[in-house]
This record gives sequence, C-alpha cells and structure tokens, in this order.
Amino acid sequence: MYVCNCNGLTQKQVHEAIKNRPRDVEAVYRYHQCQPQCGRCVPDIREMLDEARETEAA
Repeated sequence: MYVCNCNGLTQKQVHEAIKNRPRDVEAVYRYHQCQPQCGRCVPDIREMLDEARETEAA
C-alpha cells in the first residue's frame, strides 16, 4: 500500500527506513533520497515512527 503517492513510497519502504532508526519524518525521506511534496503523508509516517518507538520501548 502506498503511504506517499507523490514519491511512490510504500508501507514496506517506510518500514525499511524505520529499521534504521530515523529521528524524524524527514530522515525517512532522506533514506529514500526524496522529500515530502504535498505533505499529506507526513502524519501517517509520523504515526508509523511513533508506533515503532513504542514497540521498541516495550
């Protein structure tokens, strides 16, 4: 499933970037050598980052 339509980033690709423990949403984009365009996906990626941090802390 696509998370970012502008850059064609899928959920799998975002999770791949999250495995490298990015500090913020922008780091997820840098991992894939792109940047946010319209910004509609930023809240979704932020939520995925927060979930990963919660899982890691548990």
